[in-house]
Amino acid sequence: MAGLASKQAMRKKSPIHAFIILFLLPACPVFADSFEEAEKLEQHRQQVFQNQVELLVESLNMGTFEMFVSAIDRQDFLDRIYGLRLIDQRLKRDFTERMEFQFEGLIKDGFRASRGEVNATLLGVESRGDRGRALVRYNLPELQFSYHEYDLRLDEDESVVVIDWVDWLEGQRFTDAVGNSLVMAAPSESAVRKLIDIQNVKEADLFQLRELLKAARDRQTKRYSEIYAQLDPVLRKQRIVVLQNVLLARAVNNRRYLREALVEMAEHFPEEPLYSLMLLDYYVPTRQFDDAIAGLQRTYAKFGFDDAAMEARISAITLAMGNAADAAAYAERAILFEPGLELGWWSALRARVETQDFPGAIKALEQLEDEFGHKLRAEQLQGDKSFAPLLASAEFQSWSASR
Repeated sequence: MAGLASKQAMRKKSPIHAFIILFLLPACPVFADSFEEAEKLEQHRQQVFQNQVELLVESLNMGTFEMFVSAIDRQDFLDRIYGLRLIDQRLKRDFTERMEFQFEGLIKDGFRASRGEVNATLLGVESRGDRGRALVRYNLPELQFSYHEYDLRLDEDESVVVIDWVDWLEGQRFTDAVGNSLVMAAPSESAVRKLIDIQNVKEADLFQLRELLKAARDRQTKRYSEIYAQLDPVLRKQRIVVLQNVLLARAVNNRRYLREALVEMAEHFPEEPLYSLMLLDYYVPTRQFDDAIAGLQRTYAKFGFDDAAMEARISAITLAMGNAADAAAYAERAILFEPGLELGWWSALRARVETQDFPGAIKALEQLEDEFGHKLRAEQLQGDKSFAPLLASAEFQSWSASR
């Protein structure tokens, strides 16, 4: 009886089930086709982003900014610079007029760390729909590096548009840097008030802040220091002040002042990924290696792409902390990611010496000599005590004799 009841129940449900099945059957291929089409469109757009960003970077390496500048929507870019900032209307009008003929010069200023010779490496491109991002490393003199993270979009013609970029060595977006400089050119009380996140600022304190920004604008370090010494401690913690301290010290190339500015940055923004690269100039000389590594790791995580230079830097700092095994692992990743990066081979050389991997150290020496033009024999290396084990090794003696 129970079996009969079960069969009857199934018969009662079967018309509904049949209706659902009949309803779904023709729909499934449609959904599948739509999904496949969406996937194909997404893959197509990703490839468009990849190809066009590669061309942009290649053009920069060829020494021309024409393609990069043409990829920027000028009006949108100016709107981002102006934003909600209270810029003196005469200055704003003059700036807008100048940009009709000097826009390329403005953009080139965002690459001034390259000192006129751009050497860019595209680290990665990612996108979703018509929006994307790209990370580009700029190799600077003396084995230093800068990074730009570009916000991108596709226009109706499937051309990549550069919206804006974060300059990780400057600690801010490019349009913010330009916009704030326009405010500082003629800082009214209301304009400066919008630069800080404090309510109910005293007029006297606001006046001091205006004078401080004027001194930064004019690179008057003595006056800047005098005003800063009298500034309300609450205002000293403001991002605009902390960042301007560092940027001014860099602009005038004052090491003592830069050290003081970085101390303030480390105190007020110790975990800000945007400031980690700048803070290396404070953490490493003062042997605060834990803080240096933590900052680099935060920034590296924000990058979202592998980078040989970051691996090499982390290797060097890890080695200075006495962890040779981990330093060697980071160095190996650096030369695996980018065999043509000189800093990676320097990190590999030092880590291999420390781990007694003398055959590996010899390979690093050969790369540094053959690919990067160094001469690294006993007379060049003996001034650094860390190379003493290598110089005493049979591997080095044999290699040196053969060269």
